[in-house]
Amino acid sequence: MNLRHTQTVTTHRSLYGRAFRVSVAITLLTAVAAAQTAFSQSSNDAMSLLLEQNRQLQAEIQALRGQLDEQGFEIKKLQRDSLNRYTDVDQRLSDLEVAAPQTAPPATAQRAQGRTSAVNQASSQSSQSSQPSPNASTRPSLQPAVLSEQQLYQMAYDSVINSHFERSIAEFDQYLGQYPEGRFVTNAHYWKGQAYLYLERFEEARSAYEIILEQYADSSKLPDAMYGLGLAYQGMGNIQRARQMLTDIKRRFPNTGVANLADTRLLSL
Repeated sequence: MNLRHTQTVTTHRSLYGRAFRVSVAITLLTAVAAAQTAFSQSSNDAMSLLLEQNRQLQAEIQALRGQLDEQGFEIKKLQRDSLNRYTDVDQRLSDLEVAAPQTAPPATAQRAQGRTSAVNQASSQSSQSSQPSPNASTRPSLQPAVLSEQQLYQMAYDSVINSHFERSIAEFDQYLGQYPEGRFVTNAHYWKGQAYLYLERFEEARSAYEIILEQYADSSKLPDAMYGLGLAYQGMGNIQRARQMLTDIKRRFPNTGVANLADTRLLSL
């Protein structure tokens, strides 16, 4: 009886130990499964966060590209507006200079009258020489037109403001060759530089502007030429010289339109 009781107790303890171990094992497996689930959920959350951040970065890049396009358009618009303003001012100056001879002092009037007489005499001689002689062929011959200083400059000026830049350069060279001391010499060098600038021939533009800085420093075109020179340096990749020139404009010509343009350009460098 005692032996059987002892065996029963031993068997009961063994079964209880097994049950306990099975319970512990189940608990451990449940904990491992929960940990794996939590890790998997955490990994999924991390992946979702990375994907969301990637989408946000792509949206920001697209927004930045849009801003760059807008800024590029604004810069081109400023350049066109600047050219229009300079064109308007230059046209007004030209009109004033055309009207100036009417109130010029006697000496100037006499020189103008002398040039007019010379042109008329040349035109008369040209007309006489173009008349065929009795023994000559009846086929008419064309004689080159004689342009005044104003007409020659105006022809080149009209070409540049109508964006015929190559033609305007040749016409300004013709004007400068015929009238090296003419009334529009400074303007001719300036607009020649503008034509080179719009053709992106920056080295030649620099040379044209520097003539004004070196030889016509007292001209009203000086600040405009300095601004064009700054753009030429920028086009050549010499950002340091471009900044220096634009900063010098702000220092020497404060509170002017060209100083405001220089300030705007400096923000883009």
